[in-house]
Amino acid sequence: MTDLRELQEEYKRQQREVTDERIAVGALIRTILSESDGLTFKDGRKEKPKRLIIIGVDHNTALCFGSVLVNTKMNPQAEYSEEYMTAQYELKQEDYPEFLKYNSFVDCGELFSIPIERLKQGEFFGFLNETDRREIFNILETSDLFSTKEKKRYGIRRR
Repeated sequence: MTDLRELQEEYKRQQREVTDERIAVGALIRTILSESDGLTFKDGRKEKPKRLIIIGVDHNTALCFGSVLVNTKMNPQAEYSEEYMTAQYELKQEDYPEFLKYNSFVDCGELFSIPIERLKQGEFFGFLNETDRREIFNILETSDLFSTKEKKRYGIRRR
């Protein structure tokens, strides 16, 4: 006979499972990323858990071809570049209490391509609300950090 704790753990596992249906634009996912994903670590680590937001998906190639990272602190490049400063977007912890411990910054200054299988090893935390989604895409669409070709590749276009 299963006890209440086991049922609660199974329910939570199912709620956090990253499925094909949940790998969609605006999904909030936490997964382990490494240097091979394009990250650089200053503390000697080779990988670490990162929060990210899916910007685009190509199910034919099994690639999340656009994701932005969510960081507790603003990307340090923002201190040196006006372009990077304007590419930071603050998410409020109160809007995403299960996903964020603190108000955090979406770094719209860099895009990452991550295999869908890697995302499926992570945890799902829901989707961006409509206001944050609109504002993040506005930053991505109007940024000079990406060429028109890159924006097309990642599915970022004026709506």
